[in-house]
Amino acid sequence: MNANSPISSLGTVRLRAPEPEDLDLLYTIENDPTLWDVTDNPQPLSRYALRQYIAHAPQTLEACGEMRLVIERTDRNVAIGLLDLVGYNHADRRAEVCIALRRDQRGQGYGIAALRAVEAYALQWLHLRMLYAQVAAERNKAAKALFAKAGYDAAATLPQWHRYGDTYENITIFQKIIDIPLCHTANYS
Repeated sequence: MNANSPISSLGTVRLRAPEPEDLDLLYTIENDPTLWDVTDNPQPLSRYALRQYIAHAPQTLEACGEMRLVIERTDRNVAIGLLDLVGYNHADRRAEVCIALRRDQRGQGYGIAALRAVEAYALQWLHLRMLYAQVAAERNKAAKALFAKAGYDAAATLPQWHRYGDTYENITIFQKIIDIPLCHTANYS
């Protein structure tokens, strides 16, 4: 897949599979220590390891329960961030969404555009009914605002769920039902 064949495109962004040309973007985001506290991999990654990841990453959500997509601006054809679908549950038709933008691209509406694009893709092609996100309740105000603005409901708070430094912090679960459930009507007359 190349930049001309997006998985999903909506407005100012398109989502596509990672390409070898995205190595610098992955290297920048994966090695940003300010993002390590929200990942399960709080350590630097080499260019070699990331090159291998790009070359061998599964291309389907069903293959390993996760899928990484590159967020690309449509006006410049430049990669600006990553969007991951993880925690895929086929039976319940849901996945967790994680998003990271380059620092210079934050606060410009690309995050919400990427969420809308992945929602359309998840509904139409992956047949998911729900997307959710785990957000640090007190520290990650930008993510809380993003998911709230995108129509995600703060469904639950998990107390002391995530380790941050020497303490444990609460996590807010944001969820969005992206399809309309089938209505079964019965005639009891």
